[in-house]
Amino acid sequence: MLRLRRLIHVSMLAAIFFLISSSIAAGPAPLHYQLRFERPNTHLMDVTVHVDALSGAAADFAMPDWAPGAYGIENYAANVQRFRAHSADGRELAWRKTDSQTWRIALGGATAVTIDYQVYANTLQNNVGQYDDRHAFIAGPATWMYLVGGKERPIELAIDVPSGWKVATGMEHISDHTFRAENYDWFADAPLEISDFAEKDFVVLGSTYHVIVHDVMGGKDTSQFTADLQKIVDTIVPIFQPVAGSGAQAAPFKDYYFLFHVWPKAGGGLEHLNSTQINFSKDMDNTEPVPGRGTQYTLKLSVSAHEFFHAWNVKRIRPRPLGPFDYSQMVRTPSLWISEGLTSYYGSLALARAGLITPQQYLDGIARLITEFEKLPGRTERSIEDTSWDTWFFGLRTISQDNNLANTSYSYYNGGQIMGHILDFAIRQDTNNQKSLDDWMRLLYSRYALPKPGFEPDDAVHAASEIAGQDVSDIFRRYISGKDSIPYETYFAYAGVSVEKKLDSSKSWAGLTLTKQDNGTTTIKNIIPGGPAEVGGLDKDDIIVALDGRAISTEDVEALITAYKPGVTLRVLVQRLGQMREFPLALAPNPYYTYSLKPMEHPTAQQQAIYNTWLGIK
Repeated sequence: MLRLRRLIHVSMLAAIFFLISSSIAAGPAPLHYQLRFERPNTHLMDVTVHVDALSGAAADFAMPDWAPGAYGIENYAANVQRFRAHSADGRELAWRKTDSQTWRIALGGATAVTIDYQVYANTLQNNVGQYDDRHAFIAGPATWMYLVGGKERPIELAIDVPSGWKVATGMEHISDHTFRAENYDWFADAPLEISDFAEKDFVVLGSTYHVIVHDVMGGKDTSQFTADLQKIVDTIVPIFQPVAGSGAQAAPFKDYYFLFHVWPKAGGGLEHLNSTQINFSKDMDNTEPVPGRGTQYTLKLSVSAHEFFHAWNVKRIRPRPLGPFDYSQMVRTPSLWISEGLTSYYGSLALARAGLITPQQYLDGIARLITEFEKLPGRTERSIEDTSWDTWFFGLRTISQDNNLANTSYSYYNGGQIMGHILDFAIRQDTNNQKSLDDWMRLLYSRYALPKPGFEPDDAVHAASEIAGQDVSDIFRRYISGKDSIPYETYFAYAGVSVEKKLDSSKSWAGLTLTKQDNGTTTIKNIIPGGPAEVGGLDKDDIIVALDGRAISTEDVEALITAYKPGVTLRVLVQRLGQMREFPLALAPNPYYTYSLKPMEHPTAQQQAIYNTWLGIK
């Protein structure tokens, strides 16, 4: 009976894909995928893959170990179960694992094989997947096995969509339930939202933008958010139109999908070729303040702008090592400061250029960014390029050992965003405001964007010098490859922006960071090298019990410490590994500058021109 069902299933699958592929021109034989769903409370999805035109003694199928754009080993194979393999006539084929992510099937003379497996999906993250009674979100690398040595073959997908649900994806649509991708990289890079989602669409310069919202927290009207999102799209698309557009279509895609999830404790976004998936923990129209980052609403718009800009930068203009993707191991590049940091630069700037925040609000945000960036002890340990190369240290999720990365590393997002200003202002100054970072991005696109292989670090330097009309490699050497202090005053002045930095030595500094535990206790999260806490003998993970003999329970310990003046020595009682110990904490003056940015009162004509064109002021 099992064998008969298998033959019927394989025959039906073959018939389905014959119908949807009959119009395809001759070429590499496509792989046929089918997705079905078990009961929602099991969180199990059934995947079937049919492959023909095989040769040799064996065929290998593998799950990716990581997802492009999320540089961490994820071990997606851990969620695979009930793997089976059959020949075209239903004969069960033997298989074995060759490593943690690869299944090797003994073909036994077969030239076609059908594999079946289940995927457990119960995590709503950018690069994982979730299936429950409300929706299914499919992240490609977490769901789809690939034929080792066959990633270049086209893909066809059929989905048994649950009743009342529909499908949203940037993949090519054959019908409502069938889709196509030109190869595995495209297939894995097209997430799918399958549910009764809400949708609003708009058109910008020949392309349709689909705003898909799956909201489990209220489902409020998204009209205003969609209107503001359109303003961002209106601002970003023309940057690349001269090199990425074709005919009446300004963008390198006909359709683009914003896949939004509103879900408790969710956050973040991940870029894709023709789409993005973004998670929010608050409703779309929530305007609660976010300390140092505006409001929940403007933060959502900023994240959306960032992920949208990625459609050009990193999904098409990308460092050479990032494609074609090797999903089996960590892939390193020193250029993620371009891929992510400059995307952050344009993502934030888009809000100002679109009129969604004021120029001063933008400057205030960058001043906060610089203030925090200049406090980072890791600036003396790693260059901005180094942080890109070492990003996988933060993505090794299976390693539980403690580390000192808080003191030796930092975010290339922030470093790259800051350097976006420096490079933009330098180019504008050198060309009398005739060229900008926009021109540099366009040159990189025209030379290195898909389907071309991508750029090397020196290619980016040479392109910047070409746009500037003179050698700007010293900027890269000193501030990006090197660790020299960034002369903010010089470069922001080119755009008519004054940089002020103040040092408030009346504030005390303890040289530590604290975290509040779920049980209400306060623990030392990090000790800053050379600071008072390190000198006094305090340690990471110490639980603060008392200050100067005063017992601490649920109080704000950081506020209590900083209430003391510099020069005061506190007695800090901590619990360390079950023992009570007391240490001196000699508070020092605050060593960090606070930066502020504002337009110059009397800029030159060129400074005013750069300021206006940079911020999109008409």
